Amino acid sequence: MPPEDELRRRTFIRTSLAAAAVAGTGFAAAGGAAPAASAAGRPTAGPAPAPSGPWDAFNLSPASRTVRPVAVRTSTGSVRRGRAPRGGGVGTVRLSGTGASVTLDFGQEVGGFVTLAFGAGTGADQVVALTYAELSTYISTTASDASNGGTNDEPAVRYAATPGGTVDTRTDVPLAGADPVASANPASQLRGGFRYLTVVNDTSGTVELTGVTLAVGFAPNAADLRAYPNYFHCDDDLLNRIWYAGAYTVQTNIIAVGQGRTWGPPAVGWDNSAPVGEAGTTVLVDGAKRDRTVWPGDLGISVLTDYVSLGDLLTVRNSLQTLYNHQDPATGALPYAGPAVDFVGNSDTYHLWTLIGTAAYLQFSGDTDWMRGIYPQYRKAVTYITGKIAADGLLDVTASADWARTDADGKNIEANAIMYRALRTAGAPARAAGDSASADAWAALAATLKSAIADGGYWDEAAGLYRDKPTGDGAALYPQDGNALAVWFGLADDADRARTVSASLAKRWTAVGALTPEKGDGSVHPFPGGMEVHAHFTAGREATALDLIRREWGYMLNAPQGTASTFWEGYRSDGTSDYSGSYMSASHGWSTGPTSALTFHVLGIAPAADGGPGCTVAPHPGGLRSAQGRLTTPSGPVDVSWQAGPGGRFDLRFSAPAAVVGQVEVPVPDGAGHTVLFDGVPVWDGAGRSHGARRAGDRVRFDVRSGGAHTVSVRTR
Repeated sequence: MPPEDELRRRTFIRTSLAAAAVAGTGFAAAGGAAPAASAAGRPTAGPAPAPSGPWDAFNLSPASRTVRPVAVRTSTGSVRRGRAPRGGGVGTVRLSGTGASVTLDFGQEVGGFVTLAFGAGTGADQVVALTYAELSTYISTTASDASNGGTNDEPAVRYAATPGGTVDTRTDVPLAGADPVASANPASQLRGGFRYLTVVNDTSGTVELTGVTLAVGFAPNAADLRAYPNYFHCDDDLLNRIWYAGAYTVQTNIIAVGQGRTWGPPAVGWDNSAPVGEAGTTVLVDGAKRDRTVWPGDLGISVLTDYVSLGDLLTVRNSLQTLYNHQDPATGALPYAGPAVDFVGNSDTYHLWTLIGTAAYLQFSGDTDWMRGIYPQYRKAVTYITGKIAADGLLDVTASADWARTDADGKNIEANAIMYRALRTAGAPARAAGDSASADAWAALAATLKSAIADGGYWDEAAGLYRDKPTGDGAALYPQDGNALAVWFGLADDADRARTVSASLAKRWTAVGALTPEKGDGSVHPFPGGMEVHAHFTAGREATALDLIRREWGYMLNAPQGTASTFWEGYRSDGTSDYSGSYMSASHGWSTGPTSALTFHVLGIAPAADGGPGCTVAPHPGGLRSAQGRLTTPSGPVDVSWQAGPGGRFDLRFSAPAAVVGQVEVPVPDGAGHTVLFDGVPVWDGAGRSHGARRAGDRVRFDVRSGGAHTVSVRTR
């Protein structure tokens, strides 16, 4: 961690070539993060970094673009180590004889290009071979963990080692061998995500390894990787670690537009030099190691994480623009995956996730200029998908490719919950473009859909859950994603039913997280798991939500084979990797749902539920004693801190720009009489006294009419 004075000097400047030059990446940078809105609604400069504080200790982002291994994980054969340098690192390592190897540990997920330095003790005509692994389970001297998406034959890549020389995987051509891609294009050898690098002596002499560095390749648009505009901190350090690990996971998923995974995959080795974005210089992809492609479903979670932590909304816009660039001009269908994969028109749900992401970008950025420009395509996309709504008001999925569900066609509950969210949030884009008629029509479709679900036989009272479908095989499936989304997105807005769904989902937890039955193999998947976290909060069961976060995301963060820094794509209920073992991505943005949930619900700064402007301040302690943090809105930062005390005592402080916070909500126990004071003046003492104060369950809500700094206190009368 940098010294305190360095932390205080951090800036949040994102420039073009200057930022890349400072960082030493060689990439052009892509505009600011978390753009503020100008009077014309166009993003301008990014916001200032968050203040320094104890939360900085949880920030996993490197202080420099050049990082070094922090330890030797293991070695084989004849290996001799010199004294470690005073500043840390592993020191000189001598590998003598064929097969001698050392596995270097960077301490957390990293990614980029490796440089090796060799000492004078290196013999002539020596060769080293390199392999990479995200999880310690897949450390190997012969092959890297799977990433190419094809044969996954990724043998060690071999380089000449010369006395006093170096190998730079960014520019040096590997020796001819099994991997023709590497020999033809050294830039293909960027390794997007790994924790462990294994160096093997592939010859019979001696290789003296005197230094290993990595040029960090992710988030090339960030001059300072650690300078987040937002922060979160509470009295539970595991939750703090999880919030920042989610932010770091998404940061590793921000890549230069020309550094995606090639598709179709090479027969041998990997190639991360494919164009995957067509706007700006960075895009938000699904994973660090792979697929390194813009996937709209993943954006449903990762955009929220980006917003509440990194604030890099220009990268979000670049990603959305790339998807719209590949829209089917005849039908309006949007891609299931962006370039280089380029699947278009085969997924109704991922089409909808792009619409949801578009509305979210508008809400989070205030970028009305871009919205007006893209609106004809957005409207065509809405028209395309609403054309699949049947006479009963429900979406009938015909393009059934989905995130890995085994039952994704027809009128399933998950797709209809996503449809409902897309329709509810479509009003803001339509009104930004001056199309109030469409906004009203789409709101009416949402209301009809909601009634159709309520009356359509989806609810099973005995199970306390929604069926995937009312009849057929789907009637026996109670999916995690569909039930969680029904609550989170407000399709089931009856408070009692929402709590019932929350309680029923919690009964299915394993020791390492919540089961995902729609995947069909008894596994745990943090993508729908993040949806479930949001659902528990939405249902008012915040303690349950926090228990799941600690169980599932705590498992990934603390697992001895893990990256200690990032969240996995999916795993089995025994804790082992899913997705064909080593092919599993261990740094996957769709698995970061708790980061946004902690900001929106525990800290309590939540954007308007309908996708409109403004936000509420409504902390949900869930048994915690304190929290503080920031969320930067288009109008400026909203800062919140709160402390919960005995007997229902609660103290909240917040500051916000004018007209940003419209409502405040605080916990007020039933039973003993309590008074709620706003800036020292009672607004509620068992009945509303001012500011429209009213009770909602075990909480009191009231309206706020001015910006600036305020206090709210709950006291026993």
